[in-house]
This record gives sequence, C-alpha cells and structure tokens, in this order.
Amino acid sequence: MENMGNIKFMALGGQDERGKNLYVLEIDDELFVLDAGLKFPDKGILGVDMVIPNFDYLKDNRQRVKAIFLTNASAYNSGATNYLLKDLDVPVYCNPITAQVLKIKAQRARMRNRDSNYHVVHDKEIINFTSTKVEVFRLTASSPQTLGFAFSTKQGAVIYLGDYIIDGQEQSSFSTDFANLAKISERGVLALISDTASASRRGFTAPNHKIESYIATPFKEKHKRIIIGIFEEDLFKVGEIIRAAQENNRKIAVYGRTMSSLLDSNLLADFNVRKEDLMSPEEYKTSENGVLIISGNAEVLYSKLNKIANNNDEVVDFTENDLVILATPPAPGVEKRHAQILDELARTEARIMALSDRNIWAMNSSYEDLKVMVSIFKPKYFIPIKALYKDFLEAESAALSAGVKPGNVGIIDNGQVLNLAGRQLAVTDRTIKNGDTYVDGLGIGDIGNVVLNERKQLASDGVIIVGVSIDSRSKALVSSIDIQMRGVIYIKEENTIFKTLQKQIADIMTKGQSDYRTNPSSYDLNEIKKEIITKVRSVIKQESGKQPMVLAIANEINEKDFTPFVRPSKNLKTGGNRYWLNKTTNSKPKK
Repeated sequence: MENMGNIKFMALGGQDERGKNLYVLEIDDELFVLDAGLKFPDKGILGVDMVIPNFDYLKDNRQRVKAIFLTNASAYNSGATNYLLKDLDVPVYCNPITAQVLKIKAQRARMRNRDSNYHVVHDKEIINFTSTKVEVFRLTASSPQTLGFAFSTKQGAVIYLGDYIIDGQEQSSFSTDFANLAKISERGVLALISDTASASRRGFTAPNHKIESYIATPFKEKHKRIIIGIFEEDLFKVGEIIRAAQENNRKIAVYGRTMSSLLDSNLLADFNVRKEDLMSPEEYKTSENGVLIISGNAEVLYSKLNKIANNNDEVVDFTENDLVILATPPAPGVEKRHAQILDELARTEARIMALSDRNIWAMNSSYEDLKVMVSIFKPKYFIPIKALYKDFLEAESAALSAGVKPGNVGIIDNGQVLNLAGRQLAVTDRTIKNGDTYVDGLGIGDIGNVVLNERKQLASDGVIIVGVSIDSRSKALVSSIDIQMRGVIYIKEENTIFKTLQKQIADIMTKGQSDYRTNPSSYDLNEIKKEIITKVRSVIKQESGKQPMVLAIANEINEKDFTPFVRPSKNLKTGGNRYWLNKTTNSKPKK
C-alpha cells in the first residue's frame, strides 16, 4: 500500500550547526530516522565528550518508528546511533563498514549488545514497509559504499542524500552508479533532501579531495619514515596512502583500533592490502622507511598526537627521521585543537606537513555538485540539510539555477516540521522537541546547565571547603575550623582573610549554639551551613573579587566518645591546625 498523502520532514539536529545530524521522514504515520550523528563540544563546555541530539520526540513516538537509515560511518552521521538504540529497538539499515564500526564503538563503550539490530544493505536493494518501499543506492564520499535512500510515495520519491560528491572518474566501491540514479529519477521525484555543508565552495569538489599529489614526493624520499594523522572516517585517503606505500615499497602500520579492525576484516577489499604490506607499530619503530597511520575521531586523534609529541606514548615517538603529515583538515568544532596540535608537533624533532582545507576539500557536495544532482533527480522540492544557514542560501541558489522553481526550496531549523504532501511546501505550526544532550563518559543526559555552570565556576573562581565539628548534645564547636582553598587565592594561616573567615564562621557557630540553648526545636544545622556559605562568599568577593564555589561540611559527634589528636598542618595554604577525631580510642589514626 503506497502513501495517500501524509508526508512530513523534520530535523532533530544538523540544521545551522556542524554535526549532530538527525532527520525524520514521516509517511502515513510511520517514522523513518535518517542518520543519527553527533558533534564535538566547544571548548567552553567542560568535561563533555560529545553532544548528541535530544531523542525525546522519538522515544515518545517509539511505536511509530520503523527503522533507522545510515548513510556512512562518519561520526557526524552515525555516532549517536548506539545511544539511540538504548531507547529504540528498531532495525538499522547501513553498509557493512558502518555496521562494523558501530559494533566496535558499542563494545568499547560497554554498551548493550545490539548487533542483531544492524542490517547490512547494498546498492539497488529494496526494503519494504507498510507505507512505502525504500530503494538503496550508492554515492561517492569519504567512506566506501556510502548510501542514499529513495522512499517511494504516490506523489513521487523522496530522496535522502548524505555526504556525496560528483566524480565520474571513480571506478571502485567509492563510485556512483549515475545510470541507476537516472532510473530512479524517471519514476518521478517529489523532494530531494541533500547535504549542503560545502555549498559555499564554488566549482566541483573533485579532484580537490585527493591527497595523492601532496604525498607523492615525500613517499619517494629514501631513509625517511612517514607518520600520517587522519580521521578514521577518511577511508578514501587511507586508500591513497596504501597505494603510495605499495608503489614505494613501504610497509604500513596502523595505530588506531577501529582502523586496524577494518583492515583486518577485509571490508576494504578495494585497497588490495596484502599481509606482507603490514607491520605492527612496534615494528615501525625499528623500521627505516615505514609508514604509520594514526587514526581516531577528532579529539581522539589530536590526543594521540599530543601524547606522542610529548614523549608520553609507550609505542610511538617522533624522531628527526620522521615526517609527520596531518592529512585531514580540522573537523567542525575542533579547529582550535587542530591549531594547538600543530604547535605541539612543531616542537618535536620531526618535520611537519599539514594539509589545510584550502589544499584538501572535505568530501561534501560543492556548488556545482549540487547543481548536477538536482539536474539528475529533477525534484519538485529541494530541502538543504547538514549545514549553516549561509550554506543553505548558496544551496538554494544552486537548486534554482538547476531548475527548481522559486518557492520550492524548504529551509528549516531544528524542531520545525515541513509538509511535503500539499500543493506547495509549507512549514507547519507544530514544533517538535529538540536540543543538545551531553555525553560525559558513560553518562548520557546527566550533564545539564547547572552542572556546566558549576564547572565553569570551578574553572574560573575555584572552590573553598569549610569543615567544622560540633558536639551533638550541646552544639558547641569542638574542633578548629578547617578551611581549604583550591584555585581561589594563595593564603597562609596568618593571612588577614584567613583569620577573618575563621572568626566569622566561629561567630555563626556560637550564635547557633546560643539559639539551641534558648529554643532547641528551632535549631537547623543545614541553615547554619547555608549561612556559612553566604558569609564566606561575601568575604572572598569583597577581598578578592572572586566568587568561588563554597562547600560547608559540619560533623555532629558525641564528644565523650572522641578524643582529638592534634598536629600542626604542614600545608600552610590549608590554614591552621587540623583535628583527627577517633571513635572509642585516644590513639593517632592510621595513615
């Protein structure tokens, strides 16, 4: 049964931002998820490993979600999939490399085994659902067998394109079957949903995506080892590196678990890697002209390079016999880190060669690539995705010049819903919940604005910890006041600020004891701790201008059962003497 009229498209991420790509196509009340990516956090978001889309809309409508379709293994397109599968038990359709990479990532993160959810599909395969059938086709991008999907409806196909470029010369698993795309187009295309991340680049992406001309000369140099840093999704470049190494009789070592697994799995058959072409990173260290590929996702790659540059890596080091090539331009969100690692590498004995985005273009569609794809599919509607707003406007210009009528380009923000079933495109009044979910270690969504603000406060103004002990019966202060500061100001125990804080806190405790004698039922230790926090913050603000986080710890003890052991503190910054209070014994506590 084919669709009779209900077709909607919505974005949960990826619009006017770099990464976190996740889109939803609704056909006859069935929901299809298109990509599920992540993005890397800005440096100001402290302690967060990655940012993924808010899944609440999909969780609330889990009974209607029929499948997830992934275009390739790039973290920006598929990095959030394992997190989404924690809430949705649905099939995931992808190419074999994407399935392999996501299974490896799930094992590494100790996530629930969802291997049975992954269904490998290939070019020209058709998947049937109640409301539609989906045809799979292949595109040219940084990962082999990058996929596009055509959803059939009564009004015409809805085409979803992830990363792609136009390269008619490519004859491998990276190639595009343009004849097949033309056949899909002949059946009629209602809407073309297209990646437009690089629409602002004029011309075609090809052949600007290739690094072979830049690495050819270095690979010919005798008695010189080569280290190449690369993002693990840039498999097209890995193929170029392998060919250059084979042509110059150089053996290859791989330092990166995901990349090593892919080479061992035979999923990269087009690269024609033989066992005699490979060696271990340990063997690379003793080689004369080996090639070492260091791979990882954005920050992971930079962390590896930084560790090696600072001689903290147990396997690899940089010597004067090494040429280090940073073959991947900076990814969105980590540009500053890219510049920092270049500075770190420059301090080593190795020669450095960095390829910028002016030399090497990311394998996304440029202005002319968009025009060609629009000309092939001849869609009624064109919907730009995965880009900043400025790129959307460039993509709109390309689509109009390729034949799309004015008014038939649908530019939407995250959370907006676009109706494709009417006589013209229309953004509905309905808005779906969207936003950022922070992943911190194994915690997903546990990091909110409160935690982030606390981290910023700790980073900028430090923390003060106040510790006191009081008698549980009389509420009298039975220890000296322990004040510890970290990241605030340097003080010694004779410092005026230190003495002022001790006196103010002692006055608060004395007043509390007095109130307890007068009216025991009104005594509230939590209120006293709040008063201490307020007073400490006020004094520090007045004396130093800082507003640190303040923690107050008050222990109630039975003074009869405790005998204090007192010794002078060797650390003058913590201020004053400290008391160790031992239960039922007068002895010094064990260290």
